[in-house]
Amino acid sequence: MITNLVIFAFITGLFSGGVIVGAMTWAKDLGLNMKWWKWLLSAIWYLLLLLLVFAAFTFMGEGEPAAGWKTMGLAVVLMVFLGTGLYRILMAGRE
Repeated sequence: MITNLVIFAFITGLFSGGVIVGAMTWAKDLGLNMKWWKWLLSAIWYLLLLLLVFAAFTFMGEGEPAAGWKTMGLAVVLMVFLGTGLYRILMAGRE
């Protein structure tokens, strides 16, 4: 059965391809010295972002909007904190 979550996951998967291509172009344009472990950290950050967004909307869809909004709030704080750290790591190796 195709539900709204399945459609959302499909669209997210399509956009993830664009995110990958965009990340490679962005890194090249900024002159970043991207090693394999920096790509791995970036991929982990992106997958954690997707996981938290999917979890929040799943809670909301299951009839627990308070838990969904709390998860979304936690996700924003956590991802800004981790994203700032990742940004500093990536910019440290800039040519």
